[in-house]
Amino acid sequence: MPASIRQYKAAAVQAEPGWFDLEKSVKKTIALIEEAGEKDCKLIAFPETWIPGYPYWQWRVNYQDSLPLLKEYHQNSLRPDSDEMRRIRAAAKAAHIYVSLGYSEIDGNSLYMAQIIIDPSGDVINHRRKIKPTHVERLVFGEGSGDSLTSVVETEIGALGHLNCWENAHACALHEQIHVAAWPVYPPSSTLKYPDPYTNISEMQSEHVTPAYAYETGTWVLAPTQVVTREGARLNLPKRLQADAANVEAAIDGEAPIIANGFARIYRPDGFRAVEDPSKTFDGIIITDVDLDENLLTKRLADFGGHYMRPDLIRLLVDKTPKTYIVDANSPDPTNFPSTLERLGLGKPLPLVEE
Repeated sequence: MPASIRQYKAAAVQAEPGWFDLEKSVKKTIALIEEAGEKDCKLIAFPETWIPGYPYWQWRVNYQDSLPLLKEYHQNSLRPDSDEMRRIRAAAKAAHIYVSLGYSEIDGNSLYMAQIIIDPSGDVINHRRKIKPTHVERLVFGEGSGDSLTSVVETEIGALGHLNCWENAHACALHEQIHVAAWPVYPPSSTLKYPDPYTNISEMQSEHVTPAYAYETGTWVLAPTQVVTREGARLNLPKRLQADAANVEAAIDGEAPIIANGFARIYRPDGFRAVEDPSKTFDGIIITDVDLDENLLTKRLADFGGHYMRPDLIRLLVDKTPKTYIVDANSPDPTNFPSTLERLGLGKPLPLVEE
């Protein structure tokens, strides 16, 4: 359906999450949603695994040190069919805003790098998981199934999509108009030491990959990121160091490249910056004025989801069927699986409350 609202404000989050603290994370999420609503935004975008914070410790500790952190991280991750999730959905409804939320999702005894889109009525209209967690992320998170390829939904503010980190999908062919590129915590390029590649630093994610996505797809792109304070860095240290007052300051100083390295960006459909870069210590939301008519010429010149492709030569085969561990052979249709969104209870309506 064509967008009925073509000009509006959209917000990208650059803020510190409630590290290892589900309730603190939920409260801050709600506060940012409320702030965006008060500033008349129609959309707010949160970073990858915003709740309960991107587990960047997984890149920096050994196996034995990771175990207590992994346990605490799981205990503070978000269950999709929970009071915490309903509070976030209710906040989106109260603020009359679309929300792209990244979080660590508990499903059974596993964790997944999930994203949902909540609409202004509080309904979850899209659910997906990172298809392939990156490198050591695979020690913490499972992989998304077929229905995680559905990353774009038609809304009144345009074809709205979102992806985590380095993911690439077939969003071009879904005629996406506004995109959330949700990024994790990265250090700046000044910290780079051989043989660590240039791919794993903030400048690459926010100033190369993100604008490339914008101009290749002809979409407005919001790239939210997280901020780390000294206290946040302490909480991401091994437990044995957190409890050692004599060494904790030195350990935090060793984390200095991560501290206050926010890198949120917003780009126009032609890859040009839409707003001034916030300072690396900024904690809040950055806002842009979206005009969907600005997408037209970029897509018209090179529509990678249309005239600029050659399906007679190259085609992408996509299997969006959700996969389950158990298939009932006696079912009337053993190949008919519920979507992950429905299976997790995210399709349930919010409880009715008196005005």
